[in-house]
Amino acid sequence: MAALRIFTRVGPAAILSPGRSLSGAIAPIVDQIQCRWSSYKSSPWYTKPENYTDYEITKDPNEWKYVERLLPYKTIPKPPTGDVKLPSGWKPPRASPTDYPYFIERSPSYQYPVYLKRKYNGMLKITTVRRIQGDIWALERDLRSYVEQYSDRVIGTQIHEFSSKIKFRGDHVSRIKQWMEMKGF
Repeated sequence: MAALRIFTRVGPAAILSPGRSLSGAIAPIVDQIQCRWSSYKSSPWYTKPENYTDYEITKDPNEWKYVERLLPYKTIPKPPTGDVKLPSGWKPPRASPTDYPYFIERSPSYQYPVYLKRKYNGMLKITTVRRIQGDIWALERDLRSYVEQYSDRVIGTQIHEFSSKIKFRGDHVSRIKQWMEMKGF
């Protein structure tokens, strides 16, 4: 920035020939112009690890248990089953696939497979229910009637039978999740 200020005040001749007089004034001498746009190639070569960090390798199980807490799980642990009250508000599924003519399977992380997609800068909102098994048409009828009862208007739906999903026009994620929790999915 300093070099740019000098360039605009004095003119390009001061940069090209530092130390010369321009109209009676002595132009300042620029020692170094910084280059901010560098790449990894301009970085110094990696040397020994001792130069960067001070670490110690341990095999003590009492110390290792604190490290294991930081490592991610290799698989998602099985959630509790039955009527369990958890502080997060999450509830395990109670319905079996034979309770209704349709079944909505939970996602691999045991969450409801209900998603909101926004298009055109948020002007169009589409709620999608995925992972549907069984009679998708009966599920669409039940869900649409439940959502319409709270929204006081007709809801547009689209059924994708081969990909096992239903799309609803609008943001109805919380209502659909509430219905799924009520049914035990």
